[in-house]
Amino acid sequence: MQRIILAVLLLCIVQAHAIYVSTSIGDSRLQSDNRIYKPGGILHWSLETGFFNEPENLFDYKLAIGIDRFGYSHSDGDESVSLWELYFKPMVWSVTYYNVMFEFAPYIGWMFSANGITDYDDKLIYGTSTIKEQITLGYEYRLGYQINKQFLVGITANYHQLQYGFHHMPTADDNDDFFIGGWGINFQYNLPW
Repeated sequence: MQRIILAVLLLCIVQAHAIYVSTSIGDSRLQSDNRIYKPGGILHWSLETGFFNEPENLFDYKLAIGIDRFGYSHSDGDESVSLWELYFKPMVWSVTYYNVMFEFAPYIGWMFSANGITDYDDKLIYGTSTIKEQITLGYEYRLGYQINKQFLVGITANYHQLQYGFHHMPTADDNDDFFIGGWGINFQYNLPW
């Protein structure tokens, strides 16, 4: 089985445009109802690489892995919470027509670090700065333009739902998970192999 997986990965590397690298930068903020004092946004950043990319196809499927920073600010921007995760996109679907591409990707992430969690945040969410086995589910969509065979530029929207360890303080009618995300700009480079 390992030989088959290795052979498939080698074929992907040899195939033209099979691998890409992508980066996004944008806004990240709480999107769900919350009781946080004057919530705001922080800088969202991600870096990913993907396989099976064929931008010349009308319909395309690929998979991707990456690293992501997202979060929110509160107290009128005086405090911020930034969360770091490794994520996996098992199914990235795209449609490209006349160099305009629309893409949708659900993903699962594993949070490995959190910065800025204070006593104030502990009153609002469960969790600490020593996050272990925190899971996120999310989705991303992107609208881009293929400048040439190597470069794509687009706008993206990225949303995370914290699944384990970060919940609203329970009330009679509110115990939903935090939903964090926002809009940004994306750059993709298709490796010319």
